[in-house]
Amino acid sequence: MEERLNLLRDAGVIDPDICAGMLQVVRQLDEKWQLPVYSEQGAMAITHMSNALMRSRRGERVAPLDADLLAEAAQSPHWQQIQAAHRHLLNDFDVSLHPDEEGYLLINLYGLWMAAQEAT
Repeated sequence: MEERLNLLRDAGVIDPDICAGMLQVVRQLDEKWQLPVYSEQGAMAITHMSNALMRSRRGERVAPLDADLLAEAAQSPHWQQIQAAHRHLLNDFDVSLHPDEEGYLLINLYGLWMAAQEAT
């Protein structure tokens, strides 16, 4: 994961502070929440989050996530934990995440959470 983030940084896709923050996110997802971040799904979530932060920093916009998909995830008994983790992961970034990006990040985190539940 570190190599992927460093490649994005070296290519100028993400800023150095975003790279450093995302390395902390990886550690937190792995150690604090025991989520399968070192997986294909985890790599996708980390890549998406780093790109979402950069898009938000640049003022770029994406279309919002399908509301039905987000509503379905919100029915999870883990949803409050997922939202708390999401907020915690964003705390160390000096970027205001665009609201349309938030749904995608929550769904990625939800997917990691469900994968962890299936593994137990």
